[in-house]
Amino acid sequence: MANNNSDDLLLSLLDNELFLRWVIAPAPELDAFREQEMNENKELKKNICDLKNIINKLKIEEPALSADAKRLIWENIKQATEKTNDTNKKHRIVWVWMTAAAVLFGLLAGGVSVYLNVNKRRDIDYLSMTDNVRISQSGNISLVLSDNKVVDIPQDSSNIVYDHAGKVKINKETIESAGNEKPATLNQLIVPYGKTTSLTLSDGTKIRINSGSKLVYPSVFGKDKREIFITGEIFLDVVKMDHCPFIVKTDHIDVNVKGTQFNVSAYGDESLRSVVLVSGAVSVEGKALNGKYDVHANQMLSYETGTSRIDVSEVDVDRYISWKHGYLFFQRERIDRVLQKLEKYFNVPFAYKGEGFEKIYVYGKLDLTGSLENVLNYISIITSVNYIIHDDHVEIVNE
Repeated sequence: MANNNSDDLLLSLLDNELFLRWVIAPAPELDAFREQEMNENKELKKNICDLKNIINKLKIEEPALSADAKRLIWENIKQATEKTNDTNKKHRIVWVWMTAAAVLFGLLAGGVSVYLNVNKRRDIDYLSMTDNVRISQSGNISLVLSDNKVVDIPQDSSNIVYDHAGKVKINKETIESAGNEKPATLNQLIVPYGKTTSLTLSDGTKIRINSGSKLVYPSVFGKDKREIFITGEIFLDVVKMDHCPFIVKTDHIDVNVKGTQFNVSAYGDESLRSVVLVSGAVSVEGKALNGKYDVHANQMLSYETGTSRIDVSEVDVDRYISWKHGYLFFQRERIDRVLQKLEKYFNVPFAYKGEGFEKIYVYGKLDLTGSLENVLNYISIITSVNYIIHDDHVEIVNE
């Protein structure tokens, strides 16, 4: 029975795309995640080590392969194994290792161009990275460095600064001396609900990060492009470099800029993705957009993930960037959407009693520098909504 359980565990690992990708092309963030898993489960640790040993026996030391090459090799291995109609998973294990060996030996024999076009780079799987890094239970801001070190930052509105060599300081205190940091060595910043923070990247670009956000970025940018990934909301002041465009990627849209000020909102639990321009111009594209859209100062591009509706319109940008100044500014905003923002900012869940919240609108300015009770009291004065504060949540009442 024990052997059967072990076989099942091996097979489950083999069917786990994230595990296989990690073995073929390990990344610092996934290393930290796997180490935690193995420390919690000894049997899982043994099976992971067994599978890694099999792969290591198939590897040839020379020529050395880049991380991109390894990722592309694995994609070809996976495509080859998916074509087999063999339904016996144990036979499939042998097939995978045979295929891997054939690909690796074919590569060394001079078939590099069959599997890797150096002019075409695969996109990094940012979503997997963010999904596999857990938010600190302490409620603190977390910075995941390139050596898997996780730095807890208890202070709200902290200032994190990278210099041109990748050395990072938090509130003027040096945390890591990266020295010879390579481009594309990725760091991750996790800002939980109830917190905000500021970040300066190695090129001098300044970013304000809103509550409930995860940002992935290199400690040092490469020479040809500057690329980051966000789930959540950020405001950017991008340093202009004509030879090195800046790209903000989200789960649905990509924003391409050279130097400008703009806001990006892409929360995973909301259907709306938006880009709001303060100055300059950007182009927005993505698989779901079916084209490229140019956005200019005082314009907003919005994309609804549920309906795939795309709209570019003139807006008052203050409505969309006021959060970074500690207040929210509304012009006929539905109260359910206002309350959703307050949940994130104050990290307090709301429960709703009554109906018709989508028909109630809020106007004016909400000061977020005070207490949540002060904000809710103001809302109760200007609308028909009341509130009851409990120990672990707030009840919003419309009766």
